[in-house]
Amino acid sequence: MIQIIKAAVIPQMDGWLLVDFSDGQKKFVDIKPHMVGVLQKLKDPEFFQKVFVDAKLKTVTWPGELDLDSDQLYKEGIKLKDIKKLIELNKG
Repeated sequence: MIQIIKAAVIPQMDGWLLVDFSDGQKKFVDIKPHMVGVLQKLKDPEFFQKVFVDAKLKTVTWPGELDLDSDQLYKEGIKLKDIKKLIELNKG
């Protein structure tokens, strides 16, 4: 199982996190599709900012034991190096 080492909110990109995974990859992950049901609280930008990595579960978590599956986030994430490639392509 893949684990999450670090997660940070991406400024000015509502609902996105930059996540460091246990295999060394960094990925941009869009959390908005998960913001339904009990996770609807994540639509509040102030609450979303309270994200942290649960030390035991090794996944992204918010207060109230709101967490997401690290394997799913890994599958959905966009590799940082792929984002950099896209930026370079758009410059040319």
